[in-house]
Amino acid sequence: MRFRRTSEPAGYRPTEAEVVEAAAQLNAGSHHAAYDLTAHSGDRRQETAMRILGHCVEDGD
Repeated sequence: MRFRRTSEPAGYRPTEAEVVEAAAQLNAGSHHAAYDLTAHSGDRRQETAMRILGHCVEDGD
């Protein structure tokens, strides 16, 4: 059995500034920016969500 690479994920990869802003709004109690950014990320939804949540944890310390 051979290892096969899948193609690159399709979708938008948000900038660090966009992720930080979405995390700040999520920490303030609004999920809309995080939801919108994740929804527009296509195949990168999970990665985007984890990046946002990562910034939420860092900001909370």
